[in-house]
Amino acid sequence: MKIQLLVVLLYVAAFFSCNPEKDHATYKIGFSQCVSGDAWRRAMHQEMYRELSFYPELSLEIKDAKGDNTTQIRQIRDFLDEGIDLLIVSPNESEPITPIVEEAFQNGIPVIVIDRKISSNLYTAYVGGDNYDVGHTAGQYIRNLLKGQGRVLEIWGLQGSSPAKERHRGLLKGFQDSEIEIVTSIKGEWEKDTAKNRLKQHLQSGTIPEFDLVFGHNDVMAIGAHEICKNLDIVQKKFIGVDALPGPYGGIQAVTDGILDATFLYPTGGDIAIEIAHKILSDEQVVKENILQTAVVDSTNIRIMKQQTDKIIDQQDNITRQKQRIDVQMEIYKNQRTFLFGFGLTLFVAIISLAYVFKSLREKQEINEELKNKNDEILQQKDKVLSLSKKAEEATQQKFDFFTNISHEFRTPLTLIQAPVEDLLANKDAAPFKPDLQLIRKNTMRLLRLVNQLMDLRKIDHAKMKVKAVEQELIPFLQDILNSFDKTAQKHDITLRLLADNRNLKVWYDPMMLDKVMFNLLSNAFKFTPIHGSVIVKVTEKPLSNKVCIRVEDTGSGMSPEDTSHVFDRFYQGETYSAAGSGIGLALSKELIELHHGEICLESTLGKGTSFEVVLQMGKAHFNESEMLNGTATQYFSEENIGILEEVTPKISRDTQEEKEQTLLIIEDDQQIRQYLCQQLSAHYNILEAENFEVGIAKALDKLPDLITCDLMLKQGSGFDIIKKLKDDIRTSHIPIIVITAKSSLDERIEGIKLGVDDYISKPFSFTLLLERIKTLLANRQKLREHYLHELPIEKSKSSGISTDKKFINAFNAIIEQHLSDPQFGVNTICDEIGLSRGQLYRKVKSMLGYSVNDYINRVRMKKAKRLLAENDTPIADIAFQVGFSTSAYFSTAFKNYFGSTPSEFRDQCKNS
Repeated sequence: MKIQLLVVLLYVAAFFSCNPEKDHATYKIGFSQCVSGDAWRRAMHQEMYRELSFYPELSLEIKDAKGDNTTQIRQIRDFLDEGIDLLIVSPNESEPITPIVEEAFQNGIPVIVIDRKISSNLYTAYVGGDNYDVGHTAGQYIRNLLKGQGRVLEIWGLQGSSPAKERHRGLLKGFQDSEIEIVTSIKGEWEKDTAKNRLKQHLQSGTIPEFDLVFGHNDVMAIGAHEICKNLDIVQKKFIGVDALPGPYGGIQAVTDGILDATFLYPTGGDIAIEIAHKILSDEQVVKENILQTAVVDSTNIRIMKQQTDKIIDQQDNITRQKQRIDVQMEIYKNQRTFLFGFGLTLFVAIISLAYVFKSLREKQEINEELKNKNDEILQQKDKVLSLSKKAEEATQQKFDFFTNISHEFRTPLTLIQAPVEDLLANKDAAPFKPDLQLIRKNTMRLLRLVNQLMDLRKIDHAKMKVKAVEQELIPFLQDILNSFDKTAQKHDITLRLLADNRNLKVWYDPMMLDKVMFNLLSNAFKFTPIHGSVIVKVTEKPLSNKVCIRVEDTGSGMSPEDTSHVFDRFYQGETYSAAGSGIGLALSKELIELHHGEICLESTLGKGTSFEVVLQMGKAHFNESEMLNGTATQYFSEENIGILEEVTPKISRDTQEEKEQTLLIIEDDQQIRQYLCQQLSAHYNILEAENFEVGIAKALDKLPDLITCDLMLKQGSGFDIIKKLKDDIRTSHIPIIVITAKSSLDERIEGIKLGVDDYISKPFSFTLLLERIKTLLANRQKLREHYLHELPIEKSKSSGISTDKKFINAFNAIIEQHLSDPQFGVNTICDEIGLSRGQLYRKVKSMLGYSVNDYINRVRMKKAKRLLAENDTPIADIAFQVGFSTSAYFSTAFKNYFGSTPSEFRDQCKNS
C-alpha cells in the first residue's frame, strides 16, 4: 500500500512540475537614474520598456535619485545587495558616482553607463550622444546664424555633470576664430523652472549685458528662457536648445511653433541600452563606446522631421496597444489553463479515491470471509478490524461529500462559460462579442477564486503560508475594499457605510490576507441582505487591551444557533448557506486571522441579521522578524476578487417588429443565468422572469404563461414546492414545466416526474437542446388542444384517476352542456361556477384549447345543433332554442356562417345521403 501511495504522490508531483505557468524573467537589471522628472528622461524610460517587450527573460527596476548624489550611491548599493545581474547607471555627477560604479564593475557585475559619463573607464559599455560634438555643432550653427559676431547667453545644465561640461567645451570650440562671445552664464541645472527663475532674477537686476541669442543645454530650459523674455517684453532674440524630443511639449514642436530657432538631436539611447544589456547577458560581444549621432533641427527641415517623429509616435502607440491586447489575451489564456489544471487534478484525485474505496471494500470482504472460519480467540481482532474499517468508510464518505460539493460549485460557472461560447460558435454572423467575453472572464475568475481558496487552505495545513505584515493606515484600506461593492449596493438599494472614530489608525497586518478576509465577510453580507437593507463596517479601538476591532454588520436573514456553532468549520453548509457557497471562505478567513495572532467571531439572530467581528492586536510585538516587511504595500486586492465584482451588462434583445404568440416564465435565482436565458429566448417568445418562489407563483397565476422553466435550488424556497403548487392549482395545472438545475441525481429526477415535470435538463446545458425541448413541448400542447377540439362535445368521465387538466376540461364542458339552452349563458356564469377570474379563465382556455371562451361556446352550440339536425326530425325552431338561440332566424344565420349552408339545407343533404 505504501508503494502505491508513493506512486500516486510521484504522479501528482509530476503533474505540478508540468505546469507551464512559470515566471519567464531570469535576469534582473537595475537602472540608477539621476533624475526622472523631465520629458527627456521619461522618453528614455518608454524606449526601455518598449524594447523589453522583445526580451521576456529580462526584468527592469528603475530607481530615481532625484538629482542627489548621496541618494544615487545608496540606491546603487541597494541594487548590489539585491544581487542584480546587470547595472545601468546615468550619473548625477561624474566624480561622486565614479567609485561605486567602479566597485560594481570590479565585483563582476556588467555596467552600462548611459547619457552621462563617469571619471573612469571601468565600465562595460557606454551609450549616449557625444556631448562635445553636440556643443561644437551648436557653436558652428550659432556662428553661421549670427554671421560671425554677437553675444550669447548660455544656460547651463548641472555643472558637475559630464554633459554640461562637454557641451560647454564644444560650444567654445565652435566659437573659435569668430567675434562671438558668451556674455552671461545661468545655472539652469537641467530644470525649466530653475532656469526661468534665475534668468528672471538676472534680467530684472539690470546688470546683465545685452545678448543676441540664448543657448540652453536642453530644450526645456531654452523654452523657459523664451517665456521669460516674452513676459518681460524682450524681443528680437534667438533661442537654441538641445534634445529635439517629439511630442506636443518637445523641442521639435517648439521649433514648429517658432519658440525655438533650432534644436539639436540628442537621442536618449534607452532602447540601445536594453539591446546591449541583452547581448551582454547572452555572452555576446558588444562595442564599448556606443556614440549616438546628433543633427540640427531648424526651419529648413522641421516639417519633414515633425512628420517623421509623429509617424514614429503613432507606430509606437500602436505597438503599445498591441502589446496590451496580447497581455490581456495571455492573462485569459493563463486563467483558463489554471482552471483546466485544477479540474484535471481534482478528477485524478477522485479516480484514485474511488479506486482506493473499491480496493478497501474488496479487502474487507476477504477479511470478513476469513474471520468467519476463525475461533473465538480471533473475534476480538475481528471487532478491531471492523472498527478501523468503519473509520475508513467515514473518511471515504467525507471525501465523496467534499468532491460532490466542489463539483456542484463548479456547475454554475461552467454553465456561464459553456453556453455563451456555444452561442458564439453557432452564430457565425454575431458581432457584439463583448458581453459574452466578459461573462466568460467573470466566471473564470470565480473558479480561480475557489481554487485559490482551496490552495490557501492546503498551504495553511502544511505551514507554508506566512504572514507578511506591514504597518499602514487601516481605514483607507477598508474604504478601498468597500468601494468595490458600491455598484452592488446601489443596484440592490443596500446602505453601505464605514464608521470609524480614528481615521488615521495604523495597524500591522498583511494586506493580501486581510483583503481575502474582508472580501469573504462582505460577500456573505451582501448575499443574505435583502433589498433596502444595510451593511455597516465599524472600526473601534480598545486602548486598554491594545486591540482594534473590525465589525461587519448586516440586516440579512441571519443564522440558526446550529449554523452559528459550525460556520467556521471547513466545508460546512447549513440550511441558510447550502445554496450560497462551498463552505470554504469563512474557514479560510478564520485561519488567516489566526495567522495574524488575532480572533474572529460572530453574533447572529435568525431573521434579523449577522455581525462578524475581527480582532487584531495593535503594535508589532506579536509578530516575529520573518512575519514583518519594511515599507508600505501598494497592492490590496487579489486579482480574482476584483474580477468577480465586475458588473456585466447583458445583451437585451430589442426586436419589437415580430409579435410573438407564446409566453415563457423563467424562475431562476442566479441573476446571470436568468438574464442569459431571457436574452436568448426573447428572440423566440415573450419572456416573464422571477427570481424567487413568491414572484414565480404570483406571475404564473396572474399571466398563465404557455411554458415555465424552473431551477430546483432556490435561495428562498425549493423548486419542488413551486412545481407541486402549480400542478395542484386548476388555473396552472395545464402549463408544461421544464426543470433546469444542477441537481441531477436519479432520486431527484423521479421526484420531479412524480410531481408532473415535463422535462429535466441538467447544468451545464446546451441552449440549442433547451430551445428544441421547449418547441417540442409547445407543439405537443398544440396537438392536445386539437385532440380536445375533435372530441367536442365531451361527456363527463367516470374515471377517478383523471388528470387535473382533464378534470378542468370535463368540468368546463359540463357547465357549457348544463347551460347550453340558456341564451344569457356566458363567461360570467362559468367564472362563478368554476372559481376563476375572467382573465384567468380566458388565459387557461386559450392556452389549452386555442380559442376564447365565447368562441368555444359557439363551437359547442354549432356542433350540437349539427348532431340534432342529422339525428332527428325536431323542428328547426326547437333545435335553435335547445342550443341557446332566442330566434330561429338568428340561429339560421349563425349556422350558415359556420357550416356554409342553412339548417334546412343541411337536413336535406343528410336525408339525401
